[in-house]
Amino acid sequence: MIVEEWSGNYVNVYVDGYVFSADSGKRVWEFGDGQDSDERRKFEAAKRGMTVNEFVDHYRGICNAAAGWKDPDWEYRYNVVALDGQGTTLLKEVMNRVEEAIERNDAAQNREKCQDMLKRYASLGMIRQNGLSIRKYIYGRKENAAGRIVYQMGELTPSWIASLIPESVLSKAVHRKK
Repeated sequence: MIVEEWSGNYVNVYVDGYVFSADSGKRVWEFGDGQDSDERRKFEAAKRGMTVNEFVDHYRGICNAAAGWKDPDWEYRYNVVALDGQGTTLLKEVMNRVEEAIERNDAAQNREKCQDMLKRYASLGMIRQNGLSIRKYIYGRKENAAGRIVYQMGELTPSWIASLIPESVLSKAVHRKK
């Protein structure tokens, strides 16, 4: 799972036990704990069984997509999700109708439009009862690439944050609202 956090014009992306940070103007990703160096990239790449270039390209793509920026290997879109992931046939039909409306209206990259589609095609009772919401997912552009959910830091409770991000990583993030 991935967590996206905006702090001023900086974005932090927490993924796989790392925090990466970029200025939204420059869009250059660095380790967000203030310890970005060639040696660290070599060390972390070796830990993951990658070359330095593979490591940098892999995480740059994930971070770009998580932040909503264009990337040649990754893309993002918003999907409707239910709280428990299961559901009745009616719930699945409603979710499919919302997804179709999102596609039809070319709204997959616009969270507000997706929220409007959810409110238009699902009743408030169904939304509340099933915990329906709009979430950002990122997908690799390769065949059969599974989606990864991107949580927004502002929407998470402290217990969710503690379960998704190691405290050692969270406490060392340089660009972060306390």
